[in-house]
Amino acid sequence: MTTPVKAVYEHGVFRPLAPVRLKEATEVEVLVPTDAAEDDGDPTGWTAAERFVGFIKTAPQGEPIAEEHDKYLYK
Repeated sequence: MTTPVKAVYEHGVFRPLAPVRLKEATEVEVLVPTDAAEDDGDPTGWTAAERFVGFIKTAPQGEPIAEEHDKYLYK
C-alpha cells in the first residue's frame, strides 16, 4: 500500500506538511517530480521565465514571431 505524503525539502531534510503515523526509524521512499529537481538552481523561476519570454520574442530561425505569426499558427 502507498500513502502520499506532501513534504517540504529544507536544509537537506524532507519535512512532512501534515502528521505522519509511522514508527520511528521507518525507512520510506521519496519520489521527487523531475520538474522540481530541474529547477534546483532557480528557486525564483526567473530563469525559466526569461527563457519563455525569449522564445516568444524570437522564432528559432531568428525572425520576430509577431511578424510571421501565421507561419507558426497554421503550419
